[in-house]
Amino acid sequence: MARLKPLPYSYDFLAPTISRKTVTLHHDKHQAAYVKGWNDSERRLSSNRGQASGADLRDSYEDMAFNGAGIVLHELYWANLTATGTSLPPSHELLVCSARCFGSIENMVNEIAEVGATIQGSGWVVLCWVPRFERMVIAPIRNHEDGWIPGAVPLLVIDVWEHAYYLDYQNARREYLRLLWANVDWAVVSRRYQEATK
Repeated sequence: MARLKPLPYSYDFLAPTISRKTVTLHHDKHQAAYVKGWNDSERRLSSNRGQASGADLRDSYEDMAFNGAGIVLHELYWANLTATGTSLPPSHELLVCSARCFGSIENMVNEIAEVGATIQGSGWVVLCWVPRFERMVIAPIRNHEDGWIPGAVPLLVIDVWEHAYYLDYQNARREYLRLLWANVDWAVVSRRYQEATK
């Protein structure tokens, strides 16, 4: 069974970019709902094993994919954010790779923000390392799992579901994405890159 992982910091740690009210609602209600959804699907599979139709099995596993991805992406998102303006700069290796893949770190940041701003409906924008192609790419993920590349390793995860920003920014997703860079923990992103490319 899945459990709701505690935040790695206090509820007001990301203020003023993300308010205590938003973080509390986001973590304690929305993220918790994905944990409940995963557990409900797991129980349903367990109790119906051997008797469920193919369609019932498919529905349960689709629910698990949706809720499981929601759990993991939220944990990665919280972990790659820090207090406003406290992050170290990106590592030399990450800068070199961003220059190779995007032309510069500034281009990479701009492209991540543009992709995140233009995802239709709910989703995530994820900077990934794709070992198969030996490059970083940006994954525009609808919901939690649509648009994912098998084998991709998340380096930087940004939530663009409305519950991540609406209380603070209403429908101004671009403003949320513009201000959020002050909270990106480049040390975490650099470490993830180093581990992914070993």
